[in-house]
Amino acid sequence: MMEWPGLPSSVINSGLKRPSEILKLMGGTRVYNMQAQGATGEALNWDPLGRDSTPGIDDCPLHDWTKLEPEVNSPDADEAPTYNLHSEAGNFECSVSGLRWVCKEKVSFKYQFCSWEGIMERMESLQYMPAGPLMDITVIAGKLDEAYLPHWICIDDNPKILDKFAVLHIGDCGDVVEKVSEVTSSHVKLSEPFFSPRAALMKMGLPVKIGCQVLIYYISKSSFLRLHVYLIPHDHGLQQTVDKKKEKQGYKRIEKPRPDKYLKMQQGFKLAATINMAKILPEKITLRYDSQDPNFYEVNIENPDTNFQLTLSPFNNKKGEPQCEPVWICEIQKVDYQNSADSQAATPSAGATGVNTGADGKHFVDKHRIKLIERVSNIAIILDELLYKDVIQQETYNKIRVLPTSQEKMRELYSGPLNAAGDCKDIFYKIIEEKERYLVDELKKKE
Repeated sequence: MMEWPGLPSSVINSGLKRPSEILKLMGGTRVYNMQAQGATGEALNWDPLGRDSTPGIDDCPLHDWTKLEPEVNSPDADEAPTYNLHSEAGNFECSVSGLRWVCKEKVSFKYQFCSWEGIMERMESLQYMPAGPLMDITVIAGKLDEAYLPHWICIDDNPKILDKFAVLHIGDCGDVVEKVSEVTSSHVKLSEPFFSPRAALMKMGLPVKIGCQVLIYYISKSSFLRLHVYLIPHDHGLQQTVDKKKEKQGYKRIEKPRPDKYLKMQQGFKLAATINMAKILPEKITLRYDSQDPNFYEVNIENPDTNFQLTLSPFNNKKGEPQCEPVWICEIQKVDYQNSADSQAATPSAGATGVNTGADGKHFVDKHRIKLIERVSNIAIILDELLYKDVIQQETYNKIRVLPTSQEKMRELYSGPLNAAGDCKDIFYKIIEEKERYLVDELKKKE
């Protein structure tokens, strides 16, 4: 018989096995060791595929991971996108989230990144903090025999923290914090691969380093450039929250590489720019994860006329001591913050051969015709915008609207207005850049 250490005998004898069922009987949020044990009390390192498996810090040496790119659906601009994955039998990793799974048959599932808003406070009351993105996973068909959630904690120089990891499971009856059966340098293994919102956790109060992202947003006016620069954990859910907020404020994101090093939590960092006119506030920001509305550096530069670098360094205000070496450097080029209006003003022919045309001379809308027809989902809003901007007339709008599927509506657009002048394609591109942003970003990366 399997044992669950720490549970009352009334629960053990109840015959319940799933954490959600146990929680319903117990009530409230609990922390349990959900790792199965044998009669000797030693952990059972059971492998569903019949191989030896020993908990440790090796990066899953038993598996050769095949990376798969998910299909991204964004039915509503205000909702988090859904990532869909389909695989045959084997060992796989999602190229977006880093989620890993092992299956012995065909499987289909989807997931969304979730906000830690509200949940973070509940975890703090249990002395835990987020250690990875919160993901809501739903299996559509088949079965996942193993699943590994990504985490952003550096364990290489601190192996003592391995037993401080846990996994959050949010069920209908509340929160369950489970002990993990295995920790690797980048993932935690789920002891039971059934799903709901799930995430890796870490016990609070420990000095840890984490993987981070630097998000850069800009507004370019005629007389100045303003940047908002965020230093956050490598959390796609938080990034999506910040993206939406900045987009509503009129900012656009500049894509730059993230820091290559793990950074220390609760460490202060200073942002600097290699251009004299730059004014940067605040002087220091502390790396923490306690809010879905993180602090940011504001950089103001009057009349920038050259490329410049941004550098991020550990903050040191002790007099007489040398400044710390930068942990991240990026170059901001003029092309990064020149908006389309600037480009069109400088280049009269930009409508046909401007920023939406690749090096091969093909317009983005033409180059990705098949994928756009297949995957554009916000077609009703796009038609409204095209009508408002006089790209299509009311008669065409009514004709397309009654077509039964998004694919047929897109094909009709391609046979009409999108088969015409480049101006119509430019307007359509700007609309889908806003309404289908995740799809457009994905297609851009493939160019």
